[in-house]
Amino acid sequence: MGSLTHLAAALLFGLLIVKPSAVMQRLSATVAAEVDIFGNMEAIQASTVMNLLAEQYTPQCLRAVIMPEEDASSNKLTQYFLVHAKDFVEAERLLLDQRLRKEQYIVAIIPQKNQNSSYWRVIIRQLLHPSGSPKVLSVNKWSSVTGLANTNDIFPDQMADFCGIKLVGSGLYYRPYVDYEVVEGSRVVVPKPSIDINTLDAVAYKLNFTYDIVMPADGEWGVLKDDGHWTGIMGDVEFGRANFSLGLVMMQERANSLDPTMMYFMEALTFITAKSPPRAPWQNLITPFQLKVWVCVVVSVCGGVLNYHVFYHIQATISTSRLLESHAFMRILASFLSQSLYGYLWHAAGRVYLGFWFLYAFLVTTHYKTSLTSNLAVPFIPPPLDTLQQLLGSNLKYGLDENKGSRHQLFSTSRLLLYHRMWRNMQFYSDDNSMRMVVEGTYSYINYRSFLMIQMLRHNSNPKRKTDLHVATEEFFPTGSVWFLPKGAPYMKNFNAVMWRCVEDGLINKWLYDLYAVYVKEYEDQMSSQEQQDTAIETDTRLVVFTLNHLQGAFFLFSLGHGCGLLLLSLELLLAPHTSST
Repeated sequence: MGSLTHLAAALLFGLLIVKPSAVMQRLSATVAAEVDIFGNMEAIQASTVMNLLAEQYTPQCLRAVIMPEEDASSNKLTQYFLVHAKDFVEAERLLLDQRLRKEQYIVAIIPQKNQNSSYWRVIIRQLLHPSGSPKVLSVNKWSSVTGLANTNDIFPDQMADFCGIKLVGSGLYYRPYVDYEVVEGSRVVVPKPSIDINTLDAVAYKLNFTYDIVMPADGEWGVLKDDGHWTGIMGDVEFGRANFSLGLVMMQERANSLDPTMMYFMEALTFITAKSPPRAPWQNLITPFQLKVWVCVVVSVCGGVLNYHVFYHIQATISTSRLLESHAFMRILASFLSQSLYGYLWHAAGRVYLGFWFLYAFLVTTHYKTSLTSNLAVPFIPPPLDTLQQLLGSNLKYGLDENKGSRHQLFSTSRLLLYHRMWRNMQFYSDDNSMRMVVEGTYSYINYRSFLMIQMLRHNSNPKRKTDLHVATEEFFPTGSVWFLPKGAPYMKNFNAVMWRCVEDGLINKWLYDLYAVYVKEYEDQMSSQEQQDTAIETDTRLVVFTLNHLQGAFFLFSLGHGCGLLLLSLELLLAPHTSST
C-alpha cells in the first residue's frame, strides 16, 4: 500500500504544471499499470459526492483510485483525493464538508509565493482530534525544484488513533456476550466482563478511545419495519445514536442496511428443557412389567386358581375333603410369595400341574424382584427432548425472548414448514420468566447455546452436580456474532484488525471458559451456608440408602390391603344378621 500511495502522491504533485486533461490521462495510465499486479481494475468515474461538491466549489479535483495490498483478497478499493484550491479558506471549507466525512484520504493543495520562488502548500484534515471535531493541518510543501519538504505522510490512516474521543455502543444484556449493571434512570450502563466487552476493551486500548454502552430505548435487538428502517440496537446505529452495536448475529437483512464487522464467534440456536422427572415412587410396583405382561399374569393366576380348585375337587370325590374357592386362591397366591402349600394333591396329574406351576411362579417372581430392585436403586428417567420435531410433538409450550431479534426474524419470515408450524404457537417472555417456566417443566426456551448454558448454570440448584435442565443436542440456524457499524464507516478496517487478533490469539474462547467459571463462582456465593453444607453432604454420599420415598409403593399397597380388609369386614357385619335369619 505504501508504494502505491507514494506513487499517487508523486504523480499528482509532479504533474500539477500540466493541463488537467493531460494530468488525468497520464495519471490513469501509470496507476493502472501499477495496479495490474493486483488484478483487473475498471475505470472509475468521478464519485457522486464530488459531483455534489462541484455545485458549491470550483477547485480542480484529481482523483486516484488504488487497491491496497491488504484488501486485494476482498477486492475492495480505496479512494485517494487531491484537490487544488485557490486559498486556505476554500481548502478548509472543502476538507471539513460533512459530505466527505467518510472519506479518509483527501488532500488539498494551495499555491503559495514568496520573494524568491513559488511552491504548493499541502493541507490535510485530521478527522479525529482531541478537541472532538475535525481539524485542518498544514503538513508539507512542494516545489518543482526541491520536491516535498519533508517525509510526512500526506495520506495517513485517519482511524489509527481516535485521540481519546468517546464512542457510543448499543447493546442488550446477553450473557456471555454482553454483561452490565443497569443505572437507574439512565440508558447508559456499567459494563462488566463478557465476550463483547472484553473485545471492545482491546479495540478501545489499541485505537485510543473511550466508550459508553447504552441500552436501546425500545429494549429490542432490532427488527426491520415496513418503512425499511430498523428498531432496537440496529435502529440506534442506523440513525446515528450509536457508533457500533454489540451482541448481534449476522443476517443478510441487517447487512443490507449496516456494515458488519468480521465474525468473531460462531454459534447456532438450540433449546433448553427440564429433564423429565423420575416416575412417581408408587409406580415402581407396576413398572417392572408392561401392561400386556400384567394382563397375562392376572389371567394365568385366575386360570391357576380354577385348575387347582378343579384338581382338588376331583381328588375330594375320592377320599379327601372339599376345597373352598377362597382357599384355592390363597394357596396359588402363596406360591408367588415363596410360601409352601399344605394339602398337596396326591394323584399324579395334580402333582405334575403343581410342579410346572411352581416353576412358572419362580420365574415370574424372580423377574419381578430383580426389575423392582433396579428401579428402586436407579429410578428410570425418560429420555430428554433433543430435536425440534420431538419438541413440536411434545406437550410442552415453547417460545423466544420478548426482545425482538434474529430469532424472531428467522421464525417469522422462514418458509421452512417446521419453522412455520412452530411460529404459529410461539410464545414470548422475558429471560427470567422463560427460565422459570422451564424449571417448572412446562416450557422450552429457544436461544443460542452459550446463552442457554449460562442460564443452566444460573438456575442449577447445585453447580457441582448434574443439573436438572437439559440443552438439546440438535442445533439449527448456525451463524456468527458481529458488530454492526454505519454504512461506509471509515473505522471498519481498524476494528476488524484488532478483532481478528483477538480471534487468532484464542482470546475469545479463553474469555468464554473464564466467564463460565466466574458465573459458577458467582452463583455459589449466592448460596446460603446451610445450602452449601447440604450440597457437601449430598456430594459425599456414595451408597444408595432406601428412604420412605423409595418404599412409597409398599406402604401404599399396605394401606390398600387394610382398606380392602376393613371394607369386606363392614360388608360381612352388614350381611351377617340377614344370613342368620335365613
